[in-house]
Amino acid sequence: MSKYIRHIIKFFSGHEVSEELASKARQRIVQAGEEAEPAMREVWDELDGQHMDKAKVDQAWIRTNERLSVKPKQVQLPIWLRIAAIWAIPILLLGASFWFYQQGQNQSNGYEDVSFVHKFTAYGQRELITLPDSSKVWLNGGSTLIYPSRFVAKERNVCLTGEAYFEVTKNPQQPFIVDVNQVRLKVLGTTFNLYAYPNDHIITATLESGAVQIDVEKKEKPYILSPNDQLTYDAKTGEVTITRVNIDNYLSWRSGALYFNDITFGSAIEQIERRYDVTIHLMNNKHSEQTIRAHFNPDDSIEKVMDILRMLIPDLNYQIKGKDIYIE
Repeated sequence: MSKYIRHIIKFFSGHEVSEELASKARQRIVQAGEEAEPAMREVWDELDGQHMDKAKVDQAWIRTNERLSVKPKQVQLPIWLRIAAIWAIPILLLGASFWFYQQGQNQSNGYEDVSFVHKFTAYGQRELITLPDSSKVWLNGGSTLIYPSRFVAKERNVCLTGEAYFEVTKNPQQPFIVDVNQVRLKVLGTTFNLYAYPNDHIITATLESGAVQIDVEKKEKPYILSPNDQLTYDAKTGEVTITRVNIDNYLSWRSGALYFNDITFGSAIEQIERRYDVTIHLMNNKHSEQTIRAHFNPDDSIEKVMDILRMLIPDLNYQIKGKDIYIE
């Protein structure tokens, strides 16, 4: 069995695959528990992670402990998982989930029956998830949500990559924390939308009701949002902006609709791929940075979407071949 798991992990770490296949692979890895550890160690060794700057590794690991609401002395993870913290918290959790669970079996501090739950939605799908505290999360296609089976820490911590709409159950004694790359949201009871796909340098948080505090790495003060506020963070430039928006436009994805408000063509293509479970091949970057504004209804076909894009960009030529779309 261990050789089989090793093959999955090594293939998955070195190849680009569909989100559906990636989701199945991740689920199988987590189910494998400690059998996956040697293979994951191999992957990090091949990345030559052991020779990384120690200060950088330690800093990433401290940040990881904080986001997991775990005291550093509670568990000691091996160096390959500490190094993993540099790349992405959700990737780290993939390997760490079973490790924390195993360590918890030998403790009597309330963590012994807590495991991490991983929820993945493939492209073209959406899912409603109910968390242990009765909070609800609508997860968009191509997204990952990781959370504990019970909220036993001082904070209710979850990790997200992708897009999700949160309806948080109010509990002043136990704030609800959402971690994404370089951004941390803290709420008590509220509804908001969060967009944070790993391949997009733009992260947006849009508040529908209540209030939310947002901490951005390397920013001295937190940002406080009121209803209909949208915070946009550019991970490339470090720029943070807050604007007033029509919240309905940013929640339409839950019904399968698409709303593009002066976004680049490249970003629009990524959203279309996630919504319709297609792969769009750009033969050149001619239109990548062109901005577009459009709204598509839930029942609009991919053919209609592409026809409208061609009307918006007259010299756009495309061919649809099954689930592949080629744009010249």
